[in-house]
Amino acid sequence: MDDELLVEILTRLPLKSLFRFTCVCKAWCRLISNDDYFRRKLPLITSAIFYTLEPDLMEEPRYACTSSDGGLGGCSLTFFPFHQSSTIVDVCNGLLLCYSSLLSAFHVLSPATRRWRKLPKPSKRSQRSIMAFDPCNSSEFKVVSFTGWVEQGAELEVFASDTGNWVEHHVHWGIHSDAMSTTMCFFDTTLYILAHPNYVVGIDVTSFDTCFKIELPEPIKHEARIGKSGGCLCYTHRDGDQLKIWKLRYSNGGTWVVRGVISIPWMVERSHRRSTSFPCLPLQCKFMAFHPQREVVYLWMRGKVVGYDVNEGSVEEAYELGKEMERAHFFQIWLFPFSGYMSNCLADAQGSSHCA
Repeated sequence: MDDELLVEILTRLPLKSLFRFTCVCKAWCRLISNDDYFRRKLPLITSAIFYTLEPDLMEEPRYACTSSDGGLGGCSLTFFPFHQSSTIVDVCNGLLLCYSSLLSAFHVLSPATRRWRKLPKPSKRSQRSIMAFDPCNSSEFKVVSFTGWVEQGAELEVFASDTGNWVEHHVHWGIHSDAMSTTMCFFDTTLYILAHPNYVVGIDVTSFDTCFKIELPEPIKHEARIGKSGGCLCYTHRDGDQLKIWKLRYSNGGTWVVRGVISIPWMVERSHRRSTSFPCLPLQCKFMAFHPQREVVYLWMRGKVVGYDVNEGSVEEAYELGKEMERAHFFQIWLFPFSGYMSNCLADAQGSSHCA
C-alpha cells in the first residue's frame, strides 16, 4: 500500500486508533508522528470535554472524548492511580494538571496516551497554577505557579519539563493585582490573563522578562473569555441576549475588530431544528471554546455542544451528549491538531503505553 492511500485511510480514524497504530511498524510510526503532510490532512480533533453532573458538582469530574462516529463517549482516568485523591487544577491542549492533597504533589496527565508524570515539589505554596503546553510546536510543557502577589505583579515558580526543575521568576504587568481575573489562556508562547475592568495582560513564558497589556474593546462582562481563533487572539463576552466576538489584528497591541454578534435566542432556535435533543432555554446556552484555526465558536446547550461559523453566520455542527449529559456542568473543551509532539509528550513518564 502506498503512503498516499494509507494517509487517506488513517486520517479517517479516531485519535486513540492513531496512537495505537504508531506501534504497527517503524514506517507507520514515522508517517503518523513526523509527516507534516499527514498532519495537514487531519482535521482538528475534539479531544476531551470535562464535566460533572448537577447537582453532584462535588463528585469526581468525568471525561468524554470523540468517537469514530463523531459522537462523545465516556473515558476513564483510572490509568492514573491517584485520580480519586487528586483535583484537576488546569487543562491545556490535551494535558491535565492535577494536585494530590494526599501526596502533596502535582501530576501532569495525558489522557490520550494514558501517561502521567509526577513533578518535584516546588519550594513555595501555590496560590494558582496554570499549564502551558502547545502540541503544535513542542512536546515540552511548563507549569506556571503563582506563589505571591505584589502591587502590580506577581512572584512565580515555573516548572519546565525539559529541565525537570522549578525556577523562580518575578513579573510586573502594570495593573493592580486585585484587578487580575482567573480567566486565562495560553498559546504562541504567551499566557494571556483577563484583568478588570477592560484589559488583557500577556506574559511571555519563554523567559518571563516581558509583560504587556492590551485594552479590550469593551469593559469585561458576563462569561468573558479569551482564546486563539483563526491564529489570532480573540475576546468574547455575553451582553444580554447577545454573544459578542472580537479579533485582535496584531498580537501585541493593535486594533480589535468585531467578528460576530450572535443572538442567543436565534442560536437556540436554529440548533433545535437540527436536533431532537433536550429543550434549552437561552440562559442555558453558554460559550465553551474558540476553534484555534478557523473562525468557529463552540457553545454548550442542554444535551449538546454546537459549533457556530462566524464567517458564514450559521450553525455548523453539533455533538449530541446523551440523556445523562442533560445535567452536565462543563469545564472545558479541547481542540487541537494531531501532532507527533502530542504522541511524544510524557514519553518517558509512567502509565500505560498508547499501544495498549
